Amino acid sequence: MDSIRICIVEDDERDALILQQALDRFADENDASIDAIVLRDGAEIVDNYPPDLDIVFLDIEMDGLDGLSAARAIRARDEEVIIFFVTNMIQFALEGYTVNATAYIVKPLRYPLFSAHMARAVQAIEHRKEHFVTLRSGREQVFVNSNKIMYVETSQKRSLVHTDANSIFCSEALQAIEKKLDSGQFFRVHASFLVNLAYVDTVTPKDVIVRGTAIPISKHRKRFFMKVLADYKGRFL
Repeated sequence: MDSIRICIVEDDERDALILQQALDRFADENDASIDAIVLRDGAEIVDNYPPDLDIVFLDIEMDGLDGLSAARAIRARDEEVIIFFVTNMIQFALEGYTVNATAYIVKPLRYPLFSAHMARAVQAIEHRKEHFVTLRSGREQVFVNSNKIMYVETSQKRSLVHTDANSIFCSEALQAIEKKLDSGQFFRVHASFLVNLAYVDTVTPKDVIVRGTAIPISKHRKRFFMKVLADYKGRFL
């Protein structure tokens, strides 16, 4: 994926360094690219908000503009940026929800929990970014964001692509569409069905439930599918 753009707002130099080291470790362990900057006061990020931020780490207790006040100002201009509060004052947790904070990272930082929070954040960032594939529909070329494809099925020698908004008839075989999609995110559960792991709700003895739709799973594919699904979901738990 593209580089993750992060801003750490922390007035304690030591705590800022600990966060940077944790981000470096996460990047190494997950083969991720992280571009992080450090600011020392809430007013700095409010007055000079960096463009295209993915994640902001905000210390709550800072001289000058505190983290909660800074978060309110950030939310007024950026509804999508992921906000993590870094604090030893967990009593502010409920107030954090008013600015749609993703989580609290409690000092002293514990890396396993930090890593789990980061993994979920990366999944959210990746999912909202647009990854377009070109599909043939009759004489037309249709551009579809692959992250929005829930599943694909064979339909009358063609393919029917189901997105979270609509369904698109394609003139291409299921196998051809499968080659265009990320093999780490899509799985062929049946000769006639390809599912997006991100949209799988549950698995029954005979079906995969994708956003309420029951899709048959082949017996000989199920064991491997369960392993792949567990690996995929486990990266973000």
